[in-house]
Amino acid sequence: MKYRLTAFAIFFLTYACSAAEIELFTESFPPYNFVQEDKIVGINTDLLSLACKQANIDCSFSLYPWKRAMDSVKRQPNSGLYSTARINEREDNFIWVGPIVSSYSCFYKLTTRRDIAADDYNALKNYTVGIPRSDIYENILQRIGLNEANNYLTFSKKHEDMSMFEQGKLDLIIGSSLTLSSQLTQVNLKPKDIEPVIQLKDIALVANYLALNKNTNPELVSKLQHALDQIKANGLIESIVSKYVPVNKDSNTSSTAQTKRCVDGAAKY
Repeated sequence: MKYRLTAFAIFFLTYACSAAEIELFTESFPPYNFVQEDKIVGINTDLLSLACKQANIDCSFSLYPWKRAMDSVKRQPNSGLYSTARINEREDNFIWVGPIVSSYSCFYKLTTRRDIAADDYNALKNYTVGIPRSDIYENILQRIGLNEANNYLTFSKKHEDMSMFEQGKLDLIIGSSLTLSSQLTQVNLKPKDIEPVIQLKDIALVANYLALNKNTNPELVSKLQHALDQIKANGLIESIVSKYVPVNKDSNTSSTAQTKRCVDGAAKY
């Protein structure tokens, strides 16, 4: 296994023992999919690896920047893109298997920022937040009335906003109870240093899926969905999630429904 570094600092990693029946692509997005000790791992990587094994399907896994991964799957039969939001614009372009694991998206602030409060999305217009460039969150922010000129900055990579957030140059971050630990490790912050402001609800955030090329063998699609359903029925997903997501016991927030969704590691599948 090797990394390939281009002039644009784009990383590529793939592993496979032989020609695979299905090639699965993703991006780096801890804890769902990321590189650790030269292996592609993560909640949804492990989940789909198990599904492939139980379905008796040879699967390979490749990690690219998101656009390149998406373009590869659009061109290549018997391939798929995982940890993918199932939105209307994509619905007819893929065959969908899932849902796989996702969580509840929320806005967070530093606990020291007592000046920040928002009971609804309209109040968020008073604050600034950072998001990855061309990310699904940009469309969502625009739908709730925020704009780039006044409310959000875009960054070239996920979690690149964390430094400005730590310094107080951005008021808010967007994350989830599953991604929070990975986000905080980018800077010198711990769970006790942040608290949720408001949950971000949008149809695009309902679930993550495996999006398969439309020319994928229907038998493979059926086998994968059945294997995934069986894994859920056997209660195996929580053990996969707990392998990657620590319990955020240091939070200063009280035990409320929002705390459970935004802080305590609640997973959806």
